Amino acid sequence: MNAMFKYFSIVFLVLSACNSKKTEPEAAIVLPLETEKIVALGRVEPEVKITQVGSEVSGVIDKIFVASGDSVAKGDVLLEINHDYEDAKLIQSKSKLATQQAEIRNVQAQLSALKVKSDNLQVRFERLKKIADSGAETQQSVDNAKADYDQSLRDLDRYAQQVLVAENRIAEISAEINVAQADIERRKIKAPANGVVLTMDLSEGASVNPSSKVLDFAPHSAASTVLCEVDELFVNKLKLGQKAIIRTQGMDNTLAQGEVIYLSPYLKKKSLFSDDSGNMEDRRVREVRVRLEGNPMLLINSRVEAVIALK
Repeated sequence: MNAMFKYFSIVFLVLSACNSKKTEPEAAIVLPLETEKIVALGRVEPEVKITQVGSEVSGVIDKIFVASGDSVAKGDVLLEINHDYEDAKLIQSKSKLATQQAEIRNVQAQLSALKVKSDNLQVRFERLKKIADSGAETQQSVDNAKADYDQSLRDLDRYAQQVLVAENRIAEISAEINVAQADIERRKIKAPANGVVLTMDLSEGASVNPSSKVLDFAPHSAASTVLCEVDELFVNKLKLGQKAIIRTQGMDNTLAQGEVIYLSPYLKKKSLFSDDSGNMEDRRVREVRVRLEGNPMLLINSRVEAVIALK
C-alpha cells in the first residue's frame, strides 16, 4: 500500500511539473525598412553664392541708385557715400597742378631766353678770340667775353635743374590727384558682377562702416540650386548624381528637377531653418546641394522640399 502511494505521488509531481511550464513566444524578427527616397527642406540659391556687399570706408550714404529686385551690370554704382571732403582735396590738388604747370612754363620760357643769350655770347667770344689772335683785340676783352659765356652756361644748367624739379613736383601732384580720385571711387559701392540686388534696406542719410553689410547681391548664374539639409540618419545613403524633385513644401507638385552635385564632408547643426520650433538641436545634418535642370523661375531664398531618389 505504501509502495503504491509513493508511485502515484511521483507520477502526480511529474505531471504537475509538466503542466507548470509556460510556452515562451518566439522573438519577432524586425527587418530594416528600405527607404527609396529622402525628403529634405531646402532653400533656393543661385549656383554662385549670394554675396553680402559691404563698404570699404565709413561714412553717410548720400545717394542710392537701386532698389531691391533691380538687375544691374558689373561696375554699376549702387550707392554713394558722401565724399565732399575728398572732392575738396581733389579740387585743391588740381589747382596745385595748374599752378605748377604755369611755373614750369615760366621757367622753360626763361630757359629758352637764356639759351638764345648763351648762343650769342658764344658767338661773341669766338669772334673776339679770332680778332685777338690777329692782334686787333686785347686779351682782356676775350677773357671778359669768355666769362660772360661761361656764366650763361651755368645759368642754363641752373634753370634746367629748376625745370626738372618742377616736373618732379608735377608727378607728385598728379599722384595726389590719383589718390583723391581713388578715395572718391571707394565711396561708390558698385555691383561686383552682373546680378540682382536682393536687399536694399538702407536709406539716404544712414551711416555705414566697413564691418557692416550694405546689401545682399545675387550674381547671375547659368543654373539655380537648392541647398538642403538631410538628417544624420540618412546621410550614408546619399551619393553624387542622385536625382531629385523640387516641390512646394508640404505639396505634391513638381517645381523643378535636378541632381545632387555636392555633399558636405561633415555633419553640422541645423542652420538653414534654425528658427523653426520643430528643429531639434541634438540632431545633426548633412548639407546637400541639388543643381536644377533648365532655368526654372524659382524665387531666390524661397523654402522648398527636395525629394531625393536613393535608387
